[in-house]
Parts: sequence; C-alpha cells; structure tokens
Amino acid sequence: MKTFLILIGAGVLVSIVLGLFAISAIKDLNTELSSQKELTAKILTELEKIKNSPAIRKAAPRNARQPKIATVSIDDDPVKGSPDAAVTIVEFSDYECPFCKKFYDNAYKQIKEEYIDKGKVKMVFRDYPLPFHKKAIPAALAANCAGEQGKYWEVHDYMFENPRKLDRESIMISAKEFDVDYGQFEKCMNDETKIAEIKKDMADAQKYGVTGTPAFFIGKTGEGKEITGVLVGGARPFGAFKSEIDPLLEGQPK
Repeated sequence: MKTFLILIGAGVLVSIVLGLFAISAIKDLNTELSSQKELTAKILTELEKIKNSPAIRKAAPRNARQPKIATVSIDDDPVKGSPDAAVTIVEFSDYECPFCKKFYDNAYKQIKEEYIDKGKVKMVFRDYPLPFHKKAIPAALAANCAGEQGKYWEVHDYMFENPRKLDRESIMISAKEFDVDYGQFEKCMNDETKIAEIKKDMADAQKYGVTGTPAFFIGKTGEGKEITGVLVGGARPFGAFKSEIDPLLEGQPK
C-alpha cells in the first residue's frame, strides 16, 4: 500500500512538472508569435511606404514600349481642315482595308467634329494600298483624280462608304455621281504618273516605319511641309487620338 501511494505521488509530481513546462512553452510560443506579428506589420508598413513613394510612382517599367516618333512629310497630298490649324495628323490609309473603314466610321468622324471643323487640327491623307488589296489602288487613283477637279474628299468619303464599289469598273460607273468631268477623270485614271505618286506615298510610309494600315502621325504643325509626330497605329478609339491631340493644343486659343 505504501509503495502504491509513493507511485501515485510520483505520478502526480511528474504531471505537475510537465504541466509547468507546457505552460512555459505556450507562453514562449505566444511571445514569439506576437513578436513575429509585430515584425510582419512593420515590414508591410515599410513596403507600403516604398510602393507609394514618388520615385516608384513616377518610374516607368524598364520594358515599357517607347512611342515611335518620326519626321513625316506632308508632301502634296490632300489636306482637310484649316491651313492654320495648330496640330497636323498625317494618315496613311487603304480604301480596301476594313480597319481603315472602321476608323472612318468611328474615330474620324469624332475628330472631324471636335477638332477639324473647329480649326484646331488639319488632316493629311496619304495612300498606302496594301499589296494584297487589289482594289485599293484603283480606289486611291479615283480619289486623287477627283481631287484634281476639287472633289477629293467627296470621293474619299464615297470609297469608305461603298466598299463593294472599289473595283475599276464600278468606279467608272460611279464617276457620274462624283460631279466631275468624266473625260478628264477617265484620262487621269489611265495616267501612269498618278500610280507613281501613290507608290511614293507607300515608299515614304515604309521609310517612317509604317507596317500596316491605318497609321497616323500626330504632331504640331510646322513651318514647312514636315511634322515631327508620334505614331498611332490601327483603328484606335477616339480617346487614343484625343490623348495625343489635347497636350499639343495646350496654350492655344479655345
């Protein structure tokens, strides 16, 4: 019996000791966890400060694409808008290109209303018929030939609004709607020098780094027949053009 009581007492003592060790270990663990939480909170606070610092906010990513800027000739191509407009857009386009038509149907009309008609922007149209668009050259010829009789922009609009009438036969039938001298128009359509002018536009576009249509160079109007402008490629929404035009108009009369 005495031995049994001793064993019980020893067991109780061991349990107490183990319990004390466990309590101590738990307290140490809680203390360590608390310290880790404080450290984590400090690290997150510092990271937030770094993220919101002016240097980080202003720094551009190393791999950010820089805008393409080129000095572009206006040549002797058609101009829409006031000659005194502060901003010039040089467009390289293709009448058979669906993306060019998309631009015409959407952003162009807003640009015309907001800027061209108000004398703030002038637009230069240069031809860039893509080699796989067989109707693009006849359409470009038609607009240029009509332009010799003062009807360039009317035929420009007609071509984009009638994409199924761009072949030469349809153009010659439609010429009667253009209010031009038909004989003069027909002679012009057969003039090889007019094709050479279109090819010059194409060569210039390639020199400026244009790889597709439509492509636009937007810059301040200069003294001569050139502008230095940023390239905006594709059938972009109106906002993409507005974001380039408005800074160039700062300081100009409203």
